[in-house]
Amino acid sequence: MIDPILQKLIDSYPQIATYFIIVLVVGFTVYKFTIFYKDTKDNNKKFGEVEEMLFRVDKGFTILNQILLEKNVISKSCYSDENSPRVINQLGLKLYSESGAEKLFHSIKNELLLDLEKKEFDSLLELERSSLDVLMDKMNDIEFKDVQNFAFEHPTFNGHPLTYTDILFMMSLKLREAYREKYPQSELG
Repeated sequence: MIDPILQKLIDSYPQIATYFIIVLVVGFTVYKFTIFYKDTKDNNKKFGEVEEMLFRVDKGFTILNQILLEKNVISKSCYSDENSPRVINQLGLKLYSESGAEKLFHSIKNELLLDLEKKEFDSLLELERSSLDVLMDKMNDIEFKDVQNFAFEHPTFNGHPLTYTDILFMMSLKLREAYREKYPQSELG
């Protein structure tokens, strides 16, 4: 049942009634888009807060990862000297060569340096940590298959326990030195 006034308007002035209906449809559409925009704007604010929280969580995991690596890999490494800066000892050089890490490192050195250059560090210790982070990020890449297999097939090396991360640490020391050679005037030290 249409209101008698609206029916009279439609019968007498069909063009005006059409315009009125178009105005109603446009008004309703604008109203719905306004509500959608407002909701989207509120969600974007929430997304920014979530993004910031995820960044802090990621940073916390990175710090935790560095602490665990230093405690479990670096501090117990029998393949490097304990002085600072850490350097690969004779056993480590033998491992670096025989595991295929040396060949792999030279084949992807430029790519690793590019990845390291994207990281931020203000000290030589942070450079060393970042170098290890770069190698840990790449550790599952297909190029590392032979080195992974070597670590799997050799749970010990020359009578010493061996893990895959030991080999990655040797490579990270080489990466740290390659960076220092490329940027000898760096303000890191």
